[in-house]
Amino acid sequence: MSLLDNFIELLQQGSAELHVDNPGFMRTGELKPTANIVDDGDLALFFAGLEHGLITLHRGARFNTLDRPTPTGHWALLSRSRDGGWYNAEYLPQIAAYVDAIINLRYPAERVLFELPSAALQLDLAILDDESNVVVLGEAKRDTRALEPLREGVLSRFADKAPGPETKKRGDEHRQLAWRLWTVRPRYTWLIGPGHRAAFVTSAPPLQLTNLPRLPAAEALNLAHSPARVMTPPALTTRFA
Repeated sequence: MSLLDNFIELLQQGSAELHVDNPGFMRTGELKPTANIVDDGDLALFFAGLEHGLITLHRGARFNTLDRPTPTGHWALLSRSRDGGWYNAEYLPQIAAYVDAIINLRYPAERVLFELPSAALQLDLAILDDESNVVVLGEAKRDTRALEPLREGVLSRFADKAPGPETKKRGDEHRQLAWRLWTVRPRYTWLIGPGHRAAFVTSAPPLQLTNLPRLPAAEALNLAHSPARVMTPPALTTRFA
């Protein structure tokens, strides 16, 4: 079986389990088809994460990373619907980036945080230094084609100043990322999509995203050592909410 076959089988089992656990809501345990890209490289990193214990699976296709695990799985590869399990496509590239950072770029797992809470601006991924500053800010999308327009929109609208209250609009992804970048001031931004992880040196003001061939490895940033204390999601100031 291919990695894709194994992944689909995993999702099908999870969807069936969701149906068993939610019979009053779900009419079927069938896995709903998806039009989203499932990248082979992301699958390879996903299964490497399972093999190395960075990812653990739970009933209903829920999963944990090493960051803030829960007994039944902190996050879910599937959502429930009346017509079956619905694949949450943004999580596979997000998991792939998490595993890539730890296995290939050699950041200690303690430094790499996955899907941070609202107090930490709901960053999709963060790599922290010894003082819990966000050195790398990861932003994940389910479609790689959304990443370049996202970058361009952020820079065309918010290069000179952070978004103010007058710009607030529900669903404005340009503003959301600009707000995070101006608030956090990471050294690097990682734009993540299926089979795609674009790295940028990040500076402000003015806000600039300068393309890199690849995110620097941990050794290059003096972050290859394990931190002296447990890393938890930092409380980030929401000055521009």
